[in-house]
This record gives sequence, C-alpha cells and structure tokens, in this order.
Amino acid sequence: MAHGSNRDSLEIRVEKLSYCLRNLAAVLAPVRFLMGSPGKVAHEKVEALPQRIEGDIVVVTAPENNLLDEVSFVGFSQARLWAGPPRQLGYQCRRVFARHVGQYDFYLFIKDDTAILDPAFFRKVAAFYRAHGDEYVLQPNRFEIYGPKAHGWRAYLDQPAFQRHRAPERAGPDELKLRDFDGDVVFRKTTDGMSGAYIITDSQLRRWMGQRDFHAPDPAAIATGLDPLELTQIPLGGCLPIYRPAPQNLDFLGVYHVPNRLSALETPNKKLRDLIEPIFAKGTKRWTKQENNV
Repeated sequence: MAHGSNRDSLEIRVEKLSYCLRNLAAVLAPVRFLMGSPGKVAHEKVEALPQRIEGDIVVVTAPENNLLDEVSFVGFSQARLWAGPPRQLGYQCRRVFARHVGQYDFYLFIKDDTAILDPAFFRKVAAFYRAHGDEYVLQPNRFEIYGPKAHGWRAYLDQPAFQRHRAPERAGPDELKLRDFDGDVVFRKTTDGMSGAYIITDSQLRRWMGQRDFHAPDPAAIATGLDPLELTQIPLGGCLPIYRPAPQNLDFLGVYHVPNRLSALETPNKKLRDLIEPIFAKGTKRWTKQENNV
C-alpha cells in the first residue's frame, strides 16, 4: 500500500494480472488455431495458422511483494527483478529494452493492470509508422468499461491529463491521417502522454537511450512533484510529438484498464451517470427505430 498498490484482494489482483498476461500472449502468439467441424459436435479439424506478428513478454517486478508465484500463467519469456524503488519499475523496463535494442521492430511498455484486446493492435501500429515515420510517437487511447449493471459503455480516460502529467508541446502537424477500411483515421497531436502503455520503434528507442533521464528519473522533474511511476509512462520523455486517435476514431487503437477503477470512483461515477443517462433516455426511441428498420 505504501507504494501505491491497489486495495483489491490478492485473488482479484492475481485474476486481473493473469487476464492481462493471457490477452497479451494471445495477441503475440506465433500461431492461431482454426477449429472446424463438418456438422458434428466434436471438432475433427484443428489447423495451426502462422501469425504475422509475434513477440516476447518480459515481466518486470520487485523481488519481494510480487504475484509471480500466485499467477499460474507462464506465457512470458522471462521475469526481471528490480531491487530499486518500486515506483521506478518503468526505468528497469527501459533497461530491458536497451539490452535488446536492434532485435525487435517495436518495444511495448504496458502496466500490469492494462490489457490489449485487439488482435490487430500491432499491425495498426506498424501501418502508422510506415505511413508517417519515426519522427512522431503513436499513443493508444485508454478506456474502461463503465455502467450500471444493466448497461456498459466505454469510458475513455487521460484526456485532458493533469497539467503535471503532460508531455512538452512539440512542433508537428496538428493531425495525421491513415487510410482504414472505414475511411480516414485521424490522429491528433496531444500533450497527454500517459495511457498505461506506450509503443516505440527501434529507431526511437536508440534515440531515447541517448537522453540523460533514460535510466533514471531527472532529479529536477522529481523536485517539481512529478511521480516517477507517472513520469516513466511518457514515451521518449516527450521529446517527439505524440499522437492519439482523435475523438471520432477513439477505438482505432486502445488499451483496456481492467480494474475500471477511475470511472467507478464515487465522484466521477456520479458525474458520468448524470451526463450519460439523459443522453441514453433521448436516444432510446431513435435506437429502437433503427433496430426495427434493420
């Protein structure tokens, strides 16, 4: 608790960590399986199909007070223990990246309570960098599933971020675009640099490794009240302009904050409910009509 861990029970935390690891492993697994049955209950055909993208998972954690012994999932390639301050684990993640520079196309940092559910996540990232190069950083949008028991909505977080959590303003186009099956996907430049995850290219990693605060937080930044755990989530320390999918394309690239904690806090929960319920009430007839027309 002293280091900011959540207050859920051990069983719930193990369940959420396992959920995040399993989903990430499924996206990165080298094969997928196609199962078929010619009109019978039993599957008679299982075909392994190669993945276009694959990768390795490294879990970085403190040597004590971690959940590795409780997590039954073993789909990560290795675990790295960090004996330094627990709230500086993100810097140890960077050291892992540095040890493997030149070996991967992308380097993903993701918190242990954040999941990737989109199987096309990395292909979308690759398409963005092919189109726009390494001078821009792509950041996913973070969402939670919010709603009373009878409903569920995606509640997107982090924008606008608290002032002290923002990346510096950098020169770059206000918007970038990428062609998708549904038309143009718009990415908007932002100073909201945190989403519980970032993904950078090998070239960007090499550039970042040359910065003095790559391996440890800048004492000047800490002196202003910045938390190392938050600071370490800003890709490249904000030295390149950061882009996120714009509001009209929020779900193009996203990560799921599994605890759903931020949108369920008492005050935000009431604010969300007060704002959403009138919208839902107004839209009920319209939605029903469209459904009937279909």
